[in-house]
Amino acid sequence: MAEGIVKYQASDGSEVKLSPGIVARYVITGGQQVDDREIFGFMAKCQARHLNPLAGDAYMTAYKNKKTGRVEASVIVSKDYFVRTATQQPGFDGIKAGVVVWDKRAGDMRYREGTIYSKAQEQLVGGWAEVYDKGRSHPSRAEVSLDEYDQHRSLWLSKPATMIRKVALVQALREAYPGAYGGIYDRDEMPEPPEPVAAQAAEVEREAEVQAAVQPPAPEPADEHDAEDAEHAAEADAQAQAEYEAEYYDEDQEF
Repeated sequence: MAEGIVKYQASDGSEVKLSPGIVARYVITGGQQVDDREIFGFMAKCQARHLNPLAGDAYMTAYKNKKTGRVEASVIVSKDYFVRTATQQPGFDGIKAGVVVWDKRAGDMRYREGTIYSKAQEQLVGGWAEVYDKGRSHPSRAEVSLDEYDQHRSLWLSKPATMIRKVALVQALREAYPGAYGGIYDRDEMPEPPEPVAAQAAEVEREAEVQAAVQPPAPEPADEHDAEDAEHAAEADAQAQAEYEAEYYDEDQEF
């Protein structure tokens, strides 16, 4: 690590260059100051695991522990990285994953591959996953409870089956290949920071600063007709942006 900069090739094949300044500005979330040791530790972990944080593979979240008063930081990794790295293992032989539901009429637990279930007849209670490797006689299996991981916000409200299945899959992959995933976690495996409102406000403020820097102010309309045209154009732009986000939003890369 010369002069605080690391260069390496990520598992996605891209060349990555990280410095403390890049990490502090673009990778750390939570609105807290992180000391240099944590930042250099994050850079070293990304280099060792071939993570590309600039492409959404990983980020660092930091928040203040109310009991100790200290800032705590964790390295969070996307599901895509876990799956991509697993497929690169020599013995990898596929995965299965799904949800666990309670059948209200039959009164028993059922395991469903995928995420489809009947909300009228079934209650979602958890997720499961199996990872197969040619060198092992039995798959690595994980089962997780929805109550334990449901954060009652964001995609957990709109896509609980998808989210709990993802948690189970990541845990099964870690059990199958512990050497590849030691010390890294998917964000939905981690507890919600104790000050989520402050952290979210910091993220919104940072995004607003970036937008202000790259978007010049709109010109003042010349007259009443120009003002109406500008208003209609703004509404059309907002609708187009909403449609784009709805189609391409990726829950694993939400910083």
